[in-house]
Amino acid sequence: MNLTKPLRALLAGLVLTGSLLCATPTLADQAVNPEVQKADAQREQIAHRERMLLLFPAAALGITIALIFFTRRK
Repeated sequence: MNLTKPLRALLAGLVLTGSLLCATPTLADQAVNPEVQKADAQREQIAHRERMLLLFPAAALGITIALIFFTRRK
């Protein structure tokens, strides 16, 4: 069984994929309108606030469970 051709094709595909990923332009290279930047920053702040609002109940529940666990252990 000759596996060199499929392995060679797989390796060539990986190299091509890697080179395409490295060659994609980034957003830093493009000029962005200041209003768009402001809207993006506002959107990021809202997303951060929503993540924190989801994290708070989970943290409160975790602390409550830990306190119950430690007080019943004694």
